[in-house]
Amino acid sequence: MTRLLHINLDTRKVDIDRDDNLRQEYLGGLGINSRLVFDRIPVGADPLGPENVLIFGSGSLAGTLLPTACRTDVCAKSPLSGLFGTANAGGEWGPQLRYAGYDHLILTGKAAEPVYIIINDDQLAIEPAKEIWGQDVWAATDWLKKKHGQDVHVAVIGPAGENQVRFASIQNDFASWGRTGMGAVMGSKNVKAVLVRGTGGVAVADRGAFSQLHREAFRRVKTDPSYGLMRRFGSMVVSDPINALGALPGHNFSIGHFPDWEETCGRKVFETKFKKKDVACFSCPIACAHWSQVKDDGLYKNYQTKGLEVTFVLEFGAKLGLKKIPEIFQCVELCNRHGMDVVSAAGTLAYLTEAFQHGAIDKKDIGFAVKWGDFYVIKQLLEMISRRQGIGDILAEGVRRAVWKLPGTEPFAMHVKGVELSVRDPRAKMDVWSLGYLTNTRGGDSLRTRSPVETLLGKLLDHQTEELGVDASYIANMDMPERFKTAIFGEPPTGVNIPAMTVYAENLISIINSVGFCIRPPVLRSLGPDFYARALNAVYGDDFDEDGVYAAGQRIWDLQHNFNQREGESLSDYEFPSRFYKEPLPGKNLNHPPLERQEVLRNIREYMKIRGY
Repeated sequence: MTRLLHINLDTRKVDIDRDDNLRQEYLGGLGINSRLVFDRIPVGADPLGPENVLIFGSGSLAGTLLPTACRTDVCAKSPLSGLFGTANAGGEWGPQLRYAGYDHLILTGKAAEPVYIIINDDQLAIEPAKEIWGQDVWAATDWLKKKHGQDVHVAVIGPAGENQVRFASIQNDFASWGRTGMGAVMGSKNVKAVLVRGTGGVAVADRGAFSQLHREAFRRVKTDPSYGLMRRFGSMVVSDPINALGALPGHNFSIGHFPDWEETCGRKVFETKFKKKDVACFSCPIACAHWSQVKDDGLYKNYQTKGLEVTFVLEFGAKLGLKKIPEIFQCVELCNRHGMDVVSAAGTLAYLTEAFQHGAIDKKDIGFAVKWGDFYVIKQLLEMISRRQGIGDILAEGVRRAVWKLPGTEPFAMHVKGVELSVRDPRAKMDVWSLGYLTNTRGGDSLRTRSPVETLLGKLLDHQTEELGVDASYIANMDMPERFKTAIFGEPPTGVNIPAMTVYAENLISIINSVGFCIRPPVLRSLGPDFYARALNAVYGDDFDEDGVYAAGQRIWDLQHNFNQREGESLSDYEFPSRFYKEPLPGKNLNHPPLERQEVLRNIREYMKIRGY
């Protein structure tokens, strides 16, 4: 049974709904959130108006001690894209919600004054937040924990959320529900924080089967070939290969390779000069989130923080030109304190910098000059965005809306569907990852479409086929329905069909985000629909098989797609910025040519055909 805690902020009325069917159709977490978003948000609702609904959904296996089972999705209509909005985070907030007796929290309406919410098992309170409204995330969290206990878990917004910056995040200890502006929605409802403390547990229907699954899952994750490097470097494992591929988003997607990248932002520099110890999320054997300390002399000696994520070096390092990791740490800290998505924050500043460099924006428009790698100006602009001061008020709208107020700057706005592009340049390799930027229901993002056999430095055999990065025996042992192996890899396996794998990967990740697991490669590669079916059966006494779970994953994606269609999305929105079709990308030893628009369109059409759209 799924338990939904609904708080009407207008009236402060609290309802607890119980539903026996939602999990069968939508699994949990992201899936049930998607159903609730579709059903409860009126067509055409203002994302920052009281009609929008903010939903926290803990994965249906979260808190069970299966590997990485702790993750939660937060969903609403996105103020950045105007389409389906969602962000995913780990940590202990999601399991605590379940231990308190709830699977989903639904916030509707708008509080008359700033408030925070306390969920303490079956006790619920709505308290005034005037003492912490205006405080940054860390200060507010400290105040709340001092008042309510150090064991309480806090989802909180910073000044950016209060000021409805359209890419504001919700922070959860050192985790972040970052993308698509969920913090702005929370701020629009006058909610500063949601505190959770649970002392219950998660009931397991078949303890014997669960114990066997627990051992199997940990064994499979820890024996996957990706495990060792992921544990050693975390996501920084791909920093050097992305540069070698010539796929960096350098200087706002205008440079794909930096000769000094490995010496300044490479994974071994991180390991030797900054990594202090491994840090794991709840029930995670990978421990990819490291604790860092600046070890050498200088201004930031002994500075400590969580990280380093490769997103941080790609966004503030490559995209904005910072060369010093301590400066990157400081920029990420500012985003976390103010509650802003790192990708969109860096993307808006890269847009501004390049527009200024090309004379499309004048110094008088900004108040000062901007250039690549100017740490102090970047910090100043981040503060201005969060506070909506000066040019920051325009940038707080995201690059798509900034263009409307700054004519002539559209060539420098790197977004898909209004969401700033992340991580790497598709001109270097138009693969499953890159096609996913266009097909993603939440816009220009890389985390909803990841191939479980991804080989970053592998080649394209043609515009529709990636090189096969694993051998036939690996494919034979994959937790993937046999019919998809044939459709994606061929018989015998010869390559990866990009549109077919994009569909499969999106459905698989929809499953993963619904049950509350992580998509790091050791999990994405080793666990699939059959495992998740057996896990749901063991925990709930369900009767899923791999086909039923996979069908639910497709149903979840289709529901998000249908939401976007009713909000006005069309085929013309499946489009990269014009730069990618017109300009070559300087790489390591060659220039990557512009994308062929017709080849991209053929992949989109084949993808749509497979999806049945």
